[in-house]
Amino acid sequence: MKNRVNTLNLKTLIMLALLVIVASCSNNEQDLSEEDLNSVQDAPIVDNLSDKCSNGVKTRRHKYSGTDVNKRVSEYIDDRSCNFDYTQTKIGSNTWGVYRIQAGLSTDNLQPRIERQGRSVTKVKSGNFVEISGTCRIKSAGGSPDASGTNSSLGNNNGTYILQAKGKHRTASGRTVRGSKDPAICLFVAKPIRRNGKLQFDIYREQIKHRGGSGSSGRVLSPRITTVDWNKDFKVVVRTGFDNRGPNGALRHYVNATINGKTSNFAIKESGYEFPTEAKLRFGAYRCKSGKAEILWRSLGVQYRNN
Repeated sequence: MKNRVNTLNLKTLIMLALLVIVASCSNNEQDLSEEDLNSVQDAPIVDNLSDKCSNGVKTRRHKYSGTDVNKRVSEYIDDRSCNFDYTQTKIGSNTWGVYRIQAGLSTDNLQPRIERQGRSVTKVKSGNFVEISGTCRIKSAGGSPDASGTNSSLGNNNGTYILQAKGKHRTASGRTVRGSKDPAICLFVAKPIRRNGKLQFDIYREQIKHRGGSGSSGRVLSPRITTVDWNKDFKVVVRTGFDNRGPNGALRHYVNATINGKTSNFAIKESGYEFPTEAKLRFGAYRCKSGKAEILWRSLGVQYRNN
């Protein structure tokens, strides 16, 4: 009888040990899954950033620590501004995301930026697109208000990009890829101007002449799209993607925009040996060659198709 009891106790102990091992394995698998999810991020994520940094020190990609009103596009903020962080402010009943940058203060020795990036369209197929919409306000946009009308010149350094369309590409065999590895297609730039004593912002589209284009040889400013008043709401809707409306039904990479009620569309003139591989959008505040810039965003909406 005693041996039988001992045998039963031994079996019970073995079963309990197995249960502990299974539970431990299950927890380990859960930990691995969480680690895998974290590992896909580009940089360590932190909730609070120091207001001061030296080049390359400040974490460039993070989440906002509070309730984030702009997270519908992305909860991650690409922050390359040394002296400002993404913040939020309330005006009336609306909470705004605030993107502030200052000339000469960035983490990468390039133009300062605080931006968010929408989802990437990676299947180059007619009908696939990404769209960002929202309400914007501009308090400052880099540089001194222009009263002489030179804002329309690409060489005029005033202004800050409020939204940009990007798109990677490949080239035919034997040809060199032009431009950066993650080039802009077009950028919507707000430039300060003073008319009749009133501070306003002219908005233009800075677009490429060819894939990978940069500088005066590779980009050009479109005619002025619209003018908005200082610290006043205006609507922005920008969509980029692919359709078959090119010559003879060819695939076309386009960027369509409606800003402050004015429509301004752009399609890339393909070379025949360079081919798009991606389309995406970024918004916030980017570039400030003098002074400061402060761009506010709220009521963000997103549409996306990548079938």
